Amino acid sequence: MSDFELVAELRIDGEFEGFDEDMLFKLQNGTFWLQDEYKYWYHYAYRPTVELLKQGSRNYLRVKGHDQVVIVRQIFGVIEGNIDGEFKGWAGDTEYRLTNGQVWKQASYKYEYKYAYRPDVLIYEASGGMTMFVEGTSASVRRIA
Repeated sequence: MSDFELVAELRIDGEFEGFDEDMLFKLQNGTFWLQDEYKYWYHYAYRPTVELLKQGSRNYLRVKGHDQVVIVRQIFGVIEGNIDGEFKGWAGDTEYRLTNGQVWKQASYKYEYKYAYRPDVLIYEASGGMTMFVEGTSASVRRIA
């Protein structure tokens, strides 16, 4: 891995559950990094130290002490909020009201039950449109209000 240039060593802000398609990583310095290639690697850690690496024009993310690396790109305009009330997962066409007054609706079919009360939400633009990330699960959404 000597051909990578170390750009920064930072911590993930919260839980880290590995790499998967369109994963969003919020770092403690307030920046957001989107996984920019398909790669699956499960590894759970709370606030792990990660290394932002550079090779040519590409940026990479690696959990310190592990060999797995993934291509990432910095993104801006991430909406951070909370579900206003209960979150019961994805049911196909569910609407989600945020505490900031925005209303988002599931845009493609996905069914997954997961319960949380007023969970944190991240909404961001990914490869397939807008994605809502809640409690370790995500789905495509569109804003309706």
